[in-house]
Amino acid sequence: MLLSVHLAMNHAAVRAVSLRSLNKQRANIVFSVFWDENRILIPEEVSQQEHIFERDGLLRWRGSAPFAKGCIGVPLQSLLESFSPAHAVTSSTREASPELEKLFQIFDQEMYLLWYDSTYKTARLVMKEDSRPMALLKAWANALLLAYRLNRRHATSASATDVLDELSSTLTDLNGRWPTFVDQISSAGWDVGMVNLETASGTRLRLFSGSSNPGKT
Repeated sequence: MLLSVHLAMNHAAVRAVSLRSLNKQRANIVFSVFWDENRILIPEEVSQQEHIFERDGLLRWRGSAPFAKGCIGVPLQSLLESFSPAHAVTSSTREASPELEKLFQIFDQEMYLLWYDSTYKTARLVMKEDSRPMALLKAWANALLLAYRLNRRHATSASATDVLDELSSTLTDLNGRWPTFVDQISSAGWDVGMVNLETASGTRLRLFSGSSNPGKT
């Protein structure tokens, strides 16, 4: 009985504190509402929707049940293992498949690479060197939107072609609305200079100029 009361009091206390930094759970809530309603929830609104005990990396859309998991700041090896075991052997794109080359082309102008393993329902994000907080936030938003769409459109595992097509269209849609999101997020009271999307120190990918061969830092 006393334990239940103690937990209830802690729950109320946490709800009363409106944290202004974005972690994965808050980013899920803020971005999904923005995407559906074109508005940014303020920290006080988000604090009322947070789960106190949330497993790290869950992807939810507006408080839905979790439909996937996201991993951000993973090494390139992790993405390659998810993309194709053959590439994971050498961790090299020197003899990359057309699909892998397309993946790099899609994210050529972004500070991250994203792949979705539909079998395990896991989005893996490789961050490029010199990624800033807003790049991390955009990467997580991209992963959330991609997983949300894929899970709605494919009852079973999506093929690599399905994922690549969705990656391209999702990024195009995201880029079209991202400037509005950036303009509104700070004025809503969020501290975008500090995002807590990596629970551990992540790795960074270094792409050498004029070469398709990535190096990890």
